[in-house]
Amino acid sequence: MGEERKFTAVKGVKDILPDAVAVWREVERRAREQFALFGFREIVLPIFEKSGVFIKAVGEGTDIVQKEMYTFEDQGGESITLRPEGTASCVRAYIEHSMFHPPGNLTKLFYLGPMFRRERPQAGRYRQFFQIGAELFGAAEPAADADIIHLLHLFLGSIGVKSPKLLLNSLGDDKCRGPFKEALVEFLAKNRGHLCENCRERYEKNPLRVFDCKVEKCVELMKTAPTLDKHYCPECSAHFSKVRELLGRLGVPYELNPRMVRGLDYYNRTVFEVTAEGLGSQNSIAGGGRYDDLVKNSGGPAVPATGFAVGMERLVESIGAPLATDHGRPDVFVVYMNEAEEAACGLSAELRVGGVSVERLYKPTGFKNQFGKADKSGARYALIIGGDELAKKTAVIKDLSTGAQVETPFGSVAEFFKNGGGARPPAKP
Repeated sequence: MGEERKFTAVKGVKDILPDAVAVWREVERRAREQFALFGFREIVLPIFEKSGVFIKAVGEGTDIVQKEMYTFEDQGGESITLRPEGTASCVRAYIEHSMFHPPGNLTKLFYLGPMFRRERPQAGRYRQFFQIGAELFGAAEPAADADIIHLLHLFLGSIGVKSPKLLLNSLGDDKCRGPFKEALVEFLAKNRGHLCENCRERYEKNPLRVFDCKVEKCVELMKTAPTLDKHYCPECSAHFSKVRELLGRLGVPYELNPRMVRGLDYYNRTVFEVTAEGLGSQNSIAGGGRYDDLVKNSGGPAVPATGFAVGMERLVESIGAPLATDHGRPDVFVVYMNEAEEAACGLSAELRVGGVSVERLYKPTGFKNQFGKADKSGARYALIIGGDELAKKTAVIKDLSTGAQVETPFGSVAEFFKNGGGARPPAKP
């Protein structure tokens, strides 16, 4: 008989193991703290949507729509797509649930969860990846852009990202982009032979996408291409100047990058990206910008909006010092002899009902081995039930960090922990 097949994870996805999950949960906790300071509320969005949600929002000419979406036809014949990003889903929910009422309503939402793109797997880039995102609906003012960037800045600082760099640009609006696109198409046509195959096909229809190409010869060519900052209309120029002024007042450092366009078609005016050290070429950890036309283009009213998304995998890699976390560490490790199993089980249950986390072996070994496992678990206390204790119906509570211990009746164990450690075990003489 042949060997039984051993299953492994699908290419481009990975398991997040318990130690890493503890760090992720701490990152999420700190994100929620920052979102609350700015008045953002959490929304939980479906993992899949009707394909049109993303085709319409992200842009039919983008790599995401053309090459990377996981799309399938369900049993009812409807085209369904696993979400490749969160903004389009958030906009759909915003419209469907009429969050724009009453007119002028300001809506601030954030979300956390997995996204899916069939990209080429590489360091920091996966086919299932996780994002933290924020969307602010109902404000066209530069102050909203500055606020959303300040929120991101504070969040990254709260988790200790190594040397984050904020790259900033403005894509103007349709009025600015018309003359600019003409100049850009003319430049690309003259240099068509220096473009990769993909860019040769799409530069006339969507010339801005060439700025986003990662092929080396396109990257080099675009260093000499026209830039949009020479074509801003007075309104867009004033808007971007005010954003930069406000960021200066808020103490948020930035670097202008007139060739940054982001990979999605819905952006206008302010766009930004954050990179971090130590991640190699895939060093972008967050990005976002303004999308004033997306709500209207998705079937809703004309509502301006801005937002950002952070990639969890790269974000966690970019953290300078380990995040302090107690996730997964029990409060108490029960060390007991075989004959004390009933007492160990009963006390464990009583403590857990009282909100104390407890770990124990189901088949106890020698005390030395159990103490070794207690130390390894990171537990604060050991609850010890040996032969003498069992006879007296008592347990020894030992502080594993100091070695101090106290003996207490079974009936008083829960009370000890209910009082936050009770009268703490006396220090060793």
